[in-house]
Amino acid sequence: MSRGQLDLNRFEKQIFKTKRPLRCLLRFSLTLMEAKQTGILYGTNRSGRLYLSPEKWDRGMMHMFDGVGSLGIFFKYFGTMIVRLKGLSPVPLYKNSYLGGRVDNIGIIPFVLRKHKDYYKNGLNILIIDHIPPHDGDAASDVSVFSYDGKRLDQLPGIKINTTIARYFNARNFISGYIPDYGAIVFNTISLELLKKESGDFVFKDQLTHRLDILMAAIEMTSLANIGRVKGRQTAQIIWRKEKRLRRTAQQLKEKKRELLEQKAYLRSVGAVNEHQLNMEPVNVNDGIFAFMDMVGSAVIRKKFSPKDYFFILNLCDQIVVDTANRFYCRVDNFIGDSVFLLNTAVFDDERIDYPIGPDERGMLMVLAMASVFHEIEQLKEGKHTIDPDGRVKELIERAGVDVHFRAGIDCGSAIIGPLGSEKRKIVTAIGKAVNTASRLESSGAKQKIHLSRKMMTVLENGWVTTETKMIKKAIAASQNKTEIPTERNMGFFEFYKAVFNLRQDVVEQQTNISYKEYAQKKTYLLQTVNTLENRPANQPIDLAGYQKTH
Repeated sequence: MSRGQLDLNRFEKQIFKTKRPLRCLLRFSLTLMEAKQTGILYGTNRSGRLYLSPEKWDRGMMHMFDGVGSLGIFFKYFGTMIVRLKGLSPVPLYKNSYLGGRVDNIGIIPFVLRKHKDYYKNGLNILIIDHIPPHDGDAASDVSVFSYDGKRLDQLPGIKINTTIARYFNARNFISGYIPDYGAIVFNTISLELLKKESGDFVFKDQLTHRLDILMAAIEMTSLANIGRVKGRQTAQIIWRKEKRLRRTAQQLKEKKRELLEQKAYLRSVGAVNEHQLNMEPVNVNDGIFAFMDMVGSAVIRKKFSPKDYFFILNLCDQIVVDTANRFYCRVDNFIGDSVFLLNTAVFDDERIDYPIGPDERGMLMVLAMASVFHEIEQLKEGKHTIDPDGRVKELIERAGVDVHFRAGIDCGSAIIGPLGSEKRKIVTAIGKAVNTASRLESSGAKQKIHLSRKMMTVLENGWVTTETKMIKKAIAASQNKTEIPTERNMGFFEFYKAVFNLRQDVVEQQTNISYKEYAQKKTYLLQTVNTLENRPANQPIDLAGYQKTH
């Protein structure tokens, strides 16, 4: 076959000029697939009308043929009449069962129209029956069917079909392609060499799929050209059906995009990285916020539980950390025993962040995230958290006669970030003085409090929650399942912080001469997270507007 015979550009020019686009498609595809015969049928119902919605089809009408040689010419001019005289057209897609219901009719054409109108929605354009057994008097035979969607050939479950119609055309194989809003193009006995198989696979698979790609492109062009020949109400109905499908598809794509973004954000929050990050050059960052959280007295506490129960509690606490980090646009860098390392830096910003985030907002997000974690762990211990609907953690803690508390440390500053590990297992992590300081602050901190460096304290003192700090309001709203958090004015961070967590007293306690291992600092700060003076119900909503009116 010459290149000219496979030239889609030439076909495109012809198809939009000709007055008979379906005839043009038959002639082109007959040569393309080196077929013995080819034909077109349309889906309809008892009205016999063209261009009905596929949902209304209950039969298929053969109405156009082409072929090679004298027999092909004969079928071209008399094929439609012959199939009608023989009772082969119209072909019912369904038949009545003996119980009065409707069941699928067996046969190649019913199978093609039923499956194509279903499969086309899923992108399966071509169906292939690579071998039709000889007709031996049994109307039904088992055949293997393959589908092609433009990317891959898949074998479908074996089916039993009526091969009677194939006997009249001496068909040895069969291919069909769906013509949108119309019906299907069918081929009898395409090149046997092209469908040759060995060990269950097509020998000339690349050549076969190449021609099927050309066929699908030609069908799509013909479908549009054919609609262009239709006039009046039918055209409007077809266009409206396509418009509805496009709108529905667009909505599905938007929803899928939203789901994918949420999934990517969640994966990023738990430390997942993409291939680019795993192969990145280590970089210096100056905007990092680093936090460590650890269980207080875990060496003693874990002896009070069985290993299974201890890991159950710890895993639920870790899950709360991950979910909270995701809401507050932070990232879990790593789990280290009963300790968690989190960070917030531009290297790991995701698509949900649509504006530049400054170090102040990053710091406020991390502090709010850590405080939220402490509040949710309190709910977990009280049997009020949805992650443990049966209150098993509360029962285990009461039975063991111990309490479970965490503490955290946060620092900010520069670090280096890059892939670290062995050839087989790597993580992308941060290393630097601020990271070490955050760890030491955690170790020298107090339960249910966040230990802050002087540098981190300065960030929070200068922090403001305004209309510009959108991520903070979104994160707090997400924690309450609200669309937004109303604030009537700009608020300094600590004022906002006390309002969010319903803390009425001074929440910052200065520490002096803190020393842990090689770490020593003259001034650090403990930030209260849980209200010890009031027992606010765990699910009580945060009322920032009410707070502003009374303060």
